[in-house]
Amino acid sequence: MKRPLLLLALLFLVKAGYGQQAPYTLPLPQNWGTETIKFPIAFAPQIALKGVEELRFTPGWGDSKSQEYWAYVFMWFVDGKPSLNSNTLTSYLTQYFNGLYISNLKNKTTTPPSNFTKAEVKLATTLPDDQQTYEGTISTLDFLTGQSINFYARVHIRNFDKIKHTAVLFEISPQAYGQTSWGSLDAIVGGLRVAE
Repeated sequence: MKRPLLLLALLFLVKAGYGQQAPYTLPLPQNWGTETIKFPIAFAPQIALKGVEELRFTPGWGDSKSQEYWAYVFMWFVDGKPSLNSNTLTSYLTQYFNGLYISNLKNKTTTPPSNFTKAEVKLATTLPDDQQTYEGTISTLDFLTGQSINFYARVHIRNFDKIKHTAVLFEISPQAYGQTSWGSLDAIVGGLRVAE
């Protein structure tokens, strides 16, 4: 009798641990790329948050001739209500893009220049559904080409107190705000749904 009970208990634990649905949905349009990464992020372990990163890549993300080149959204869906402001977001983006470039170097013996990422984000007009909205720029190295690249960034902070989580949504594009790719990025952010 003990053996069937033990088996049932193990099945319950497996289902509880692995069968849970994420408490959110983030749109994934046709032909867009996707990736999910758990924290700590391997290439940016200094970002001390717990949760997951969800990415959505435009169809032209890797095509240097496309208006969608490097246009993407990533969301950090993290535990609790971390203290986020211009300084922490600037630091996180600097660490993130430094690590992203270094982790994707094809020639791992190449030493990148020091302090090659410069990020700056500032509080902006709060957009609908956000507790805070930030805008800024990121200057870094493009691991696809090895050349310098500049991004515009918009960051949305959304707190979900009932489930004790925060969504930090990043819209990234080398195109200026209002250009073609931003409409697609805005639609992803606007389509986030969280079950509370």
